[in-house]
Amino acid sequence: MNTLDILKDPSAKWEREPPAVSEAIQVLIAKLGVQLPADYITLLGYSNGGEGELGVEPGWFYLWPVEELLKFNKGYNVEESIPGFLGFGSNGGGEMLAFDMRGDKPWNIFMIPFIGMQVEEAILIAEDFNEFVHFMGRELES
Repeated sequence: MNTLDILKDPSAKWEREPPAVSEAIQVLIAKLGVQLPADYITLLGYSNGGEGELGVEPGWFYLWPVEELLKFNKGYNVEESIPGFLGFGSNGGGEMLAFDMRGDKPWNIFMIPFIGMQVEEAILIAEDFNEFVHFMGRELES
């Protein structure tokens, strides 16, 4: 199933936001100097941020709006603490959600504690962003 169909699934219970302005997405890509995953770009074009249950640990997600992404990464010292990662959200608490850009695409998605932010503390939660989207709006299975 493609990412947009997954995002539009009414059975996925999460708070969607208005779409990102395409110029803001292009500014982000230009400032990063890297092409973001197509599935992530699809998400931004559908909902610029949002939050809800996540069917995998950490159990909740809060996606950062495109206009805030670089500011949050800088504020959390992501580049210095965990080079090669790019935060795109959090669990609304103590963990960041991030792309691992150190390898080839598709980039894995990790959960990383904000306190003591280290690569060794990163926990794989999805093989790629499309898999992450499958978990959005779904209850964590026990």
